[in-house]
Amino acid sequence: MLTRRRIIAAAIESVEGTAEAITVADAGILAIDPQYDPDVKMYSRDNVKTNTLSKLQQIPGQQMGTISFKAELKGPGSTYSATVKPALGKYLRACGFAETVDVTPGAEKVTYLPASTGVPSLTMWLYDDGRACKLKGCRGTVSFSGKAGEPIIADFKFTGVYDGAPALAMVTPTLEMSVPPVMLNAALTIDGYSAIFETFSVDIGNEIQMRSSASAMTGYLSALLTDRKPTGKIDPEMVLPATYDFMVKWVSGAAGALSLGPIGAVAYNKFNITAPKCVYTKIGSGDRNGLSTADLDIQLAMNTGDDEFKLEFVV
Repeated sequence: MLTRRRIIAAAIESVEGTAEAITVADAGILAIDPQYDPDVKMYSRDNVKTNTLSKLQQIPGQQMGTISFKAELKGPGSTYSATVKPALGKYLRACGFAETVDVTPGAEKVTYLPASTGVPSLTMWLYDDGRACKLKGCRGTVSFSGKAGEPIIADFKFTGVYDGAPALAMVTPTLEMSVPPVMLNAALTIDGYSAIFETFSVDIGNEIQMRSSASAMTGYLSALLTDRKPTGKIDPEMVLPATYDFMVKWVSGAAGALSLGPIGAVAYNKFNITAPKCVYTKIGSGDRNGLSTADLDIQLAMNTGDDEFKLEFVV
């Protein structure tokens, strides 16, 4: 079995925790380093006393697992519509994003904003060169990271209920083959300051908890998204206080808006990242090829609610 022969497929569940019938049409993303990690809780019987120091066999109990993968952030390269959207859309939705599609001719866009309710669950399969590693009732978290001259990478981790890992032939899906835009000519402003930076990252920081149920065959019903704590990191060049005073902003606790983009130049394959209220939580001292950098840790705070981070795919 080859680790290069792995395919991710998923479908939004009509009933939370009830597995959907996955088909080849539910695949379609180019996944980087897809991984499957089953987790069966084993009950230790060490408290049972016998006439020997030998141990009784453990008993398998609740069954869950995770599926993780990375993917390039990109658009489909064709006009957005109710059926033409970024291939990562369903995965973002199961990570707590609300999806809005605007089909205004010439100004089509797909917007992802945080959601506190209505987060769907996924049935997920990882095709692993002759078997299918299955989870149901999945929800997850995601982070985004980018470096000058490279695509922005979305790093997903989904948690769900174990649903078997049977032998199953590999599929040949139709993959989203648009070329990902790279982080070049991407303007970054934070608190009104146009920073010179090399790397950027955001961690949505979702907290995922399993719903235990003694009535379920696996001991779980589904995974729930119970909280989120979005944070970010940027590494702008350090400048004199007269240009921009990082320390004054940190000490004052003042929030400022962040804007990155557009990233990309091809129609329907470019996007913007924005955050209305960013608060510095730490400023480290870095060195980039002899240049001093302000290594910023940032809290992404709410403005009115469910708006602390926005990813928008545009024309």
